[in-house]
Amino acid sequence: MEALHAYGDWVSSFVMPIAFQWIEEHKPEVYASIAEDLRDDVGVVIAAAFRLVKELPAYKSELEHSATYEAELASGDLDTSKINPVWTGIVKKVRTETEEAFAEQSSLLGDGPE
Repeated sequence: MEALHAYGDWVSSFVMPIAFQWIEEHKPEVYASIAEDLRDDVGVVIAAAFRLVKELPAYKSELEHSATYEAELASGDLDTSKINPVWTGIVKKVRTETEEAFAEQSSLLGDGPE
């Protein structure tokens, strides 16, 4: 849970400001479809921006890449060694340290289901 919370904090601190900057740069288009009384609703604004992003060439290209990724993953042909190496390293470390911490306390907590 702590690792998930840390990821949420990272998204809030890094990804959301990027999204808000994009929205600011495309404000007339984003807000054109939003009722006046909902213009301060972050979820509604993000949804309106996403509807616009989904029509952009880069997003459509990523959908094609995603389909290729999923197909290669399903077939076992995907080389994941270069995908998100920093996050992969963080997750592996968190998992290892969590497993070690539980193992250290197994005499008190048990080994879990068999």
